[in-house]
Amino acid sequence: MEQQTLPSYWPSVMVGALIIGLILSVLGIVSQYMLISSEPVGSSFTLPQAIQTFSCLAGAIGGFFAVRHYATENEITFPIGKGAVIGFFTGMMGVIFSTVISLVWQFVIDPELDDAVYEWAIRNLEVQNLPQQQMDMAMNFIPEPGSITTLLWGIGFGIVVLGVLNLLSGIIGAKVFAKEEDEF
Repeated sequence: MEQQTLPSYWPSVMVGALIIGLILSVLGIVSQYMLISSEPVGSSFTLPQAIQTFSCLAGAIGGFFAVRHYATENEITFPIGKGAVIGFFTGMMGVIFSTVISLVWQFVIDPELDDAVYEWAIRNLEVQNLPQQQMDMAMNFIPEPGSITTLLWGIGFGIVVLGVLNLLSGIIGAKVFAKEEDEF
């Protein structure tokens, strides 16, 4: 049996990554504006935070769409493991696209946004009337605006989480669109 040479999956990865990059950045930016336009009530979970959680889950569809694009554009079948690879790279590139869009927004369009979110988070803690020791501890968990450590940690965490979620959606997409059952 002859080994089939598969076309490059990178164009499909980029399509899926652009979809989730836009979803993540737009919903993230909208939720930040919602947050700073609301009054702090001392709640540890707010509607804007729910939207950010939803955006993460919505970002998991990129692998599925990238695999669909790859299978239909090339009219081929391929193993499920290839769908997993396409999904993982889609998640990884989606995080990178989302980060670039967010950085452009943060530094070019609205440089005040991160500071406003930071100040809102501090006011939200103050409303809780915590003892000073707890307040200091809670303040340590609020990322400083513009911190390179926070940026790198967010990218790394995003690549792992969205990489795995899109790996799974890529497997599902391969099962639906590639029609060939193969082991990893």
